[in-house]
Amino acid sequence: MCFVIKCKMFRIMKNPIYYIGIIVMLVFVYMECGKYLKINYFSDDSSIKPLDESFVGDADVMDGYIPMTKEERFYDGLLQLRKDLVETLGMDESQVEESCINARKMEMRDAIDYLQEKYPFVEDVSRYFYGGRAKKLATVTEVNEYIKGALSREDYMDYMGRKYADYLGVIFVFFCLILYPFYFGSDSKKEIYELLHTKPISGRKYIFSQALGSILVGLSAVLVITLVFQGIIFFSKDRFDFTVNTMKIWKYTLWCLTPSIVYVSAVFLLLSNVFKSPFPAIPLIFIQTFYSNAGVKNAEGLFEYMHRPGAIFVRYPELFFETKMADQFYIYQIGLLALGVLVMILAIVLWEKKRV
Repeated sequence: MCFVIKCKMFRIMKNPIYYIGIIVMLVFVYMECGKYLKINYFSDDSSIKPLDESFVGDADVMDGYIPMTKEERFYDGLLQLRKDLVETLGMDESQVEESCINARKMEMRDAIDYLQEKYPFVEDVSRYFYGGRAKKLATVTEVNEYIKGALSREDYMDYMGRKYADYLGVIFVFFCLILYPFYFGSDSKKEIYELLHTKPISGRKYIFSQALGSILVGLSAVLVITLVFQGIIFFSKDRFDFTVNTMKIWKYTLWCLTPSIVYVSAVFLLLSNVFKSPFPAIPLIFIQTFYSNAGVKNAEGLFEYMHRPGAIFVRYPELFFETKMADQFYIYQIGLLALGVLVMILAIVLWEKKRV
């Protein structure tokens, strides 16, 4: 069994795609998460500068932007809507002002429905209240209090770990879609036959070795990327005005990515044995990718990501200090891991039946 695992891992690790993939994933994760290494307490107001409107949507606490309160979001949305109706569409200012006054007397959700009915030609009134302007350019005091409050709840690395696992989890699925066809497609029927008759190994052990080898290949890539990224954070610790426990990155890496690696490996294993080709697994993983990235509208009408059972990666698209794990996070991840194990068992059972 160890012979098969070593043979399979050695074969895939000779493929330059494996190393190119690791480099691409590391660069991608650093480009997305590196900006959060700039998070720190601000010293004075001159260090906080307003961004162009087109960049506000991607702004976060390191740029001096923090979430608005519900009331702030409501009044800011009314202000922006009023401005567009009067200055852009040329509507009567007094009539628009009257509508806004009426809206202020309502709850935000009711006000949005009222304004949408009042101005049906506006494509989506809710975007004024839930769009990129749901954050504000804060003062030094506001930003520092916001950072202090967030760090009193969790360590900086809890937030960074979630962001890291988010971006790595997404790109890692695509890495598997490219790499695993090489891994599972490398055996021909003749090669399997010769191996099973020249080595003291059963078909069941061979299939299990295939699965374990693919999991170890995936985990090895994650290990290398995480060690490098942890090192980058570790050597940046002196820049922070707060404590940073870099070991916490492993909590989110293992919990978010290990079940995904096991499940994706199991799907490729099963469909490779059923169809004698790994390629039928690709469309299935693609479908689950869209499912995993799907969101819903919450009670306020805001479109937000929702962690679902069976999702092959976990997203944290919120602002840095607004990220948090779903209530059912551990149940869903253990469930995905268990599902992957069941798929592996099914692959072994089917292999045994085909040999009978």
